Amino acid sequence: MKKVIVFMMLLLPCVAFGANNAKDDKVISFQFYGSDLQVHFDASKRVKVKKNDSVKVVKCVEWLTSVTDETLKECLKLKEEMNLCDWAYLKLLEKLSKASLGDTNEATLMMTVLLNRSGYETKLAWQGPKTLRMLYCPDATIFQTNYFYKDNKWYYMYGSSDTTTVNLLALEMPKGKKMSMRINGDQKFAVNLSEPRTVTSLKNEDFSFTFQVNKNLIDFYDDLPVFYFNDDFMTRWTAMANVPLDEHLQNTLIKEMKEKLAGLSQQDAVQQLLSWVQGKTDIKMKNPNQNSFLYAYDDDVWGYDRAFYAEETLFYPYNDTEDRSILLSRLIRDVLGLKVLFVYYPGHTALAVCITDADVKGAYVVKDGMHFVICDPTYIGSDVGEEMPTVKELEKTVRLLE
Repeated sequence: MKKVIVFMMLLLPCVAFGANNAKDDKVISFQFYGSDLQVHFDASKRVKVKKNDSVKVVKCVEWLTSVTDETLKECLKLKEEMNLCDWAYLKLLEKLSKASLGDTNEATLMMTVLLNRSGYETKLAWQGPKTLRMLYCPDATIFQTNYFYKDNKWYYMYGSSDTTTVNLLALEMPKGKKMSMRINGDQKFAVNLSEPRTVTSLKNEDFSFTFQVNKNLIDFYDDLPVFYFNDDFMTRWTAMANVPLDEHLQNTLIKEMKEKLAGLSQQDAVQQLLSWVQGKTDIKMKNPNQNSFLYAYDDDVWGYDRAFYAEETLFYPYNDTEDRSILLSRLIRDVLGLKVLFVYYPGHTALAVCITDADVKGAYVVKDGMHFVICDPTYIGSDVGEEMPTVKELEKTVRLLE
């Protein structure tokens, strides 16, 4: 009877935040993308889980649920203060849990309990005989990650892509919401600026900007998985393009571009941005120190296909078709406020821009009754309205960006 009572207690969501006895509290210090953070957590009555032992898992979850009221309150406050998206919040919980309990099964359980008590759907699984894994439930498809279909939802294994035998635990945790994979605002990480980089347009030497990128944000993007929405792999790129540039770049690069483009027609302003992003080609990667964006293949640079968020294209020397399209789409929206389409060809990506102050000649597409002119940041030297000859006869698919 006692075991049943413990099990049922785990089904009840814990929403009240009670303060722990101050003398029992311990301050856990940890680094989170450059920020030195502190959260209270008392591990003095730790329950260890070293092997596939469901009884110990239940006891550990029960212990963590009883001692994390104040910890949870502080984590949720940090989420709000730092404007963290759901994935960044998950990373915060992971770093806190490992700082508190090491790289252990108990840390996995702590992260799981905190995420679940924050209102998110979670489950647990054994990977092999000794390793616990958290399963999270996102609102997107996570690429190349182990997953399970349970209770009409997809759960993904966090922290490993290993295909070693994985078994779900028959342990029900409080129901919750799906974790959003969208990044709708500026993540308030500590600022650690990169070395200054200067990029100059090949068509206009006066259209030149020196900028810096927050390296902590680059580290965060490196930790994000590849994901897409509604079984549409093309949303992989549109989701990345819809992430706004951070506050530092808004106050420096974007502000300077607005000042330089003031008074130009929309077409001329778009042309300046297009030429600036087009840069050069350096397929063999022999000269990365040019004041220009350099085109190279992902397989040669990284060894696999990798798309960049806008800040990553500003940071890394080499980029390709979708990277340039993501960056240019961000610049056109942030600097000029114009509507932009992603244009997909087989094996190629470009943009189309809705220019409203003139009838612009050239290749175009129509979406929702609006006229969008092709702009191709990979077709080096091309003008607004020019379509790459090798793809112009291919079928196009378009997606409107936010």
